[in-house]
Amino acid sequence: MEGQLDQCRENRSVVNFEDYAMTAESVVRQVQLIQNVMQKVMKDGDHFGIIPGTIKPSLYKPGAEKLCMTFRLSEEYQIINQIQRADLISYTVRCTLTHIPTGQVIASGMGSCNSREEKYRWEYKLTPTETPVPKEYWEAKKAANNKEMKRIIGEGKRPMKVESTGQWVVADAAKVENENAWDYDNTILKMSCKRALIAAVLNGTAASDIFTQDLEDDDGRKAEGEAAKENGLKEPKKKSDPPPAATAQETNSVTTAVYGVESKTGTNPKTKKDYTLYGIAGEDGAIYKTFDAALADLARTAQEDGVPVKIAYTVGKYGNDIKSLEIAEREPGSDDK
Repeated sequence: MEGQLDQCRENRSVVNFEDYAMTAESVVRQVQLIQNVMQKVMKDGDHFGIIPGTIKPSLYKPGAEKLCMTFRLSEEYQIINQIQRADLISYTVRCTLTHIPTGQVIASGMGSCNSREEKYRWEYKLTPTETPVPKEYWEAKKAANNKEMKRIIGEGKRPMKVESTGQWVVADAAKVENENAWDYDNTILKMSCKRALIAAVLNGTAASDIFTQDLEDDDGRKAEGEAAKENGLKEPKKKSDPPPAATAQETNSVTTAVYGVESKTGTNPKTKKDYTLYGIAGEDGAIYKTFDAALADLARTAQEDGVPVKIAYTVGKYGNDIKSLEIAEREPGSDDK
């Protein structure tokens, strides 16, 4: 193929790219392969993870490495730009993916990191108090409820373990700027490489409709998660078109694979009653919402089993409201063999 393209370049002839394009069936098989690897090989929390308040999972470095192994891709890193000073460490890295069996370059991705990012720029000097950390704080931490953790322990406070007694106490946390960026030199380089790898894998495998990027590292997940909780459950930005529009109160239906189920809790300001709102993400990027826990459980089961669901919904003021949800029948010949 490369020889033919080189010859075309020399002859300055027109290249018919459709002659070299993948067929629709090949594209479908590649997407299915990624989905199968995600379901059967990858583990939620280890290879990918969903940020609270969002739907589409973020791809982590171990997950990117699994996709490289799946598609037989080797990665090579090149530092494009670097700054190494006592007050600033910065790296910009390009990751290039090469197909091992053929030696063809498949894709590349860029990643950068610097010591002025929030998690590297600041540190906390802790001064312990005599107040023990409340039991409710650990319960909120176990539930990953950052907002409640801050409310319980107080603004400008952090838990601290006193080495002499082994007890956890509330400490005053003074946020100060890190005076020596060199402490993070190796970490920042590795983070740049990791971000470049994930970008390259998403580019090379066309998996951006399944995974997101730029939220892979832990602190990024926490920051985005807190922001999402503050703003409520929202539809992610997407390139694909939304499902066919329906007028208010008009029932529409869609058959789709389930890409995630998230929840948001709150209190109705009028009735003062607590509620849980569930968001079910379809393959078209749209989110379908319901207060029915049974429907959310059914959607989770469909996602785990890899089967589609049929959703009847209306378009309301706040989005797509689910009227009914059921497991869709498999097409003939689609059963796993």
